[in-house]
Amino acid sequence: MKNYVSDHDKLVRLMGMTIESVTTESARVTMPLLEQHRNGMGMAHGGTIFSLADVAFGAAANAETSTAVVSLNTTIQYLRAGQSSPLVAVSHLIRGGSHIVTYDVEVFDGSGALIAKCLCTGYHTNFPLPG
Repeated sequence: MKNYVSDHDKLVRLMGMTIESVTTESARVTMPLLEQHRNGMGMAHGGTIFSLADVAFGAAANAETSTAVVSLNTTIQYLRAGQSSPLVAVSHLIRGGSHIVTYDVEVFDGSGALIAKCLCTGYHTNFPLPG
């Protein structure tokens, strides 16, 4: 699915993420869990999980807008080890204010296990999204 993040975010391509669906209300992003995405114990690296959640937030927050939404704060709870592919992040809008937006993001591994929960808050700037 095409949107600003999928078209311009280099980390999306580097990590092999796919934005499967996106609106301002929600987004679903998947990625394979490859060897380079795992920590030294063979599980999904915390940075991999965080990056996937951040992209799910950013894709939704920057959908259907001409000005950039940037992250103000993200908290994450790692609930269990991510062991199987693919990883899936699903974001849902909790609060859509004129300047502040908040999304709940859940991350699952390929078995369907909930491996992390995030609360992401962003700020609507008045800076145009770069072309």
